[in-house]
Amino acid sequence: MSIELLRDIIKKNKFPITFEPDSPKGISIEEKFPKKIIRKISAFGVYNNPRGRPKLDPFVYGWMLKEKYKKDVIVNVRIQDYSIPLFQSILWGGHLLGLRNLLIITGDYYPGSPFLIDVTEGLTAVKDYLNNGYIIPELNGKARRYYNRLKEKKYIKRENKVIDGKTDYFVGAALIPTRKKEIEIYKKKIDAGAQFFITQLTYDSKTVTDFIEKVDPSVPILVGSGPITSLKRLEFFKKQLGIPGLSDGIARILREAKDMGEKSVEICVEMYQNLRDFAKSNGYTIGAHVMSIKYPSLAAKIIEEIAKL
Repeated sequence: MSIELLRDIIKKNKFPITFEPDSPKGISIEEKFPKKIIRKISAFGVYNNPRGRPKLDPFVYGWMLKEKYKKDVIVNVRIQDYSIPLFQSILWGGHLLGLRNLLIITGDYYPGSPFLIDVTEGLTAVKDYLNNGYIIPELNGKARRYYNRLKEKKYIKRENKVIDGKTDYFVGAALIPTRKKEIEIYKKKIDAGAQFFITQLTYDSKTVTDFIEKVDPSVPILVGSGPITSLKRLEFFKKQLGIPGLSDGIARILREAKDMGEKSVEICVEMYQNLRDFAKSNGYTIGAHVMSIKYPSLAAKIIEEIAKL
C-alpha cells in the first residue's frame, strides 16, 4: 500500500490535519491515541527531545508510525544538537527509511548543545545541497542566530562534491506569529528554503490571521494547538512560554470551567473553524497541527471535530 505524501495532500486539501503524539521515553512503545483518528489525519508529527529531554529517536519512531499506519510523517530536527557530518548521515538514513518531511527547528535552549548549525543553514543544507545530491560544506565555529553562512559567496561559488543519489525532503520551519521580529525571521527562513511552517501552540486565530495578512504567504502554514488540562499547565503555557491566545479572558474561562480539558477542546475547535473560514475566503493554505500533550483522547476530540468542518 503506497503512502500519500503530505506535500501532495496539501495541494488538494485546503485544511490538512496533522497529529503529534507523545513520543516514547525509552524503548517501550505504548501508543495511547485512539486509532479511529488515523483516517482523519494527513500525517503524523514526531518531536525531537523537547527542552533537551531525551525521547525515542524521531526518525525511528517516525518510521514505525509510517510502517504501521501507512501515513506520512513530519520529523522534527533540533538543529542545535547536530554537527554537519551527523546531520548529513542522519538525513541520508531518514531518506532510506522512507521519511520525506522535516521540520527544522532550533528548539528550546539546552546548555549542552553545540549550536554548530543555525536553523536557516539547516534549511538550505537540505533544500540546496542534499536534495540536489551534494555534500554539505563544513561550517567553522558556532552558528549565529538566523545568519546563513551557506548563502555566503565562498560557499555558493565553491565546487560542490557530488554524492550518490539525492534526498527528497519537503522541508519546513517553526513559526511564532507573536514573536518580535518574526516577519524578518520568517523571510529569512523562506529565503533559506522553507516550504511549509508549523506554529507553536496557539489558541487565538487572530494572532495567526494578522500575521498572515502581513506576510501574504505562498507556502502552507499548519497551526499548532492542543489540550490544556490543569492550572499548572495553563500557568506554564501562559507565563513561561508566552503562548499566543491565552489572554486573561481565555485563562479565566479555562479556570472556571467544570472540565478544563473539554473547554480547551472547544477553544481549539473554534480557533480552527475561524482559521478554516479565513483560509477559504482568502485563498491561503492553512491547516491544523494537533499535539497530544499527554492527553491523546482530548487531542483526538479536537481532530474529530475539525474533520467535520
